[in-house]
Amino acid sequence: GSAHPTIAPYQAFQAADSYFVIAVGNDALWRRFCKGVDLPELVADPRFASNPDRVKNRAELTQILNTHFQKKTANEWLSVIENAGVPCGPVLRLSEVFNDPQVLHRKMVQELKHPSAGPIRVVGTPLKLSTTPATIRTPPPILGEHTTDILQRLGYTASDIAEFIKTDVIQE
Repeated sequence: GSAHPTIAPYQAFQAADSYFVIAVGNDALWRRFCKGVDLPELVADPRFASNPDRVKNRAELTQILNTHFQKKTANEWLSVIENAGVPCGPVLRLSEVFNDPQVLHRKMVQELKHPSAGPIRVVGTPLKLSTTPATIRTPPPILGEHTTDILQRLGYTASDIAEFIKTDVIQE
């Protein structure tokens, strides 16, 4: 699950069409959240009066919210919750993540030539330094590509490595 262990509600929920995440991190946010999502009766409910109460009664609260959130789309709920001043955001599909304008602008997807898979897309580095930019220089290794080199650096001899290969301890 996505629920925070000591804060509730602070997790992903399913709307009518997709998922979104809310972060009701304190009691003031709780009151704004309840008003925003049109559940003001939850503020007065003693099961949910404080965060410790909400954590203790998480199952009941989650069930109430799951049912309520089925009434609208994720974007509709996000608009309502954002307007209430409560942190929230969509849960995106990978295709949505990798085509997001900000992800593209920051060059967070890079294409590399892989020796066996051909051109592949990989996640770029999040570090964007102007003087010493970080780069992705090599594709992910194929199985066993660096095994011999690593074992030699660890002190294994060529005959040790040959025995490992012969007995299927490693793949080369």
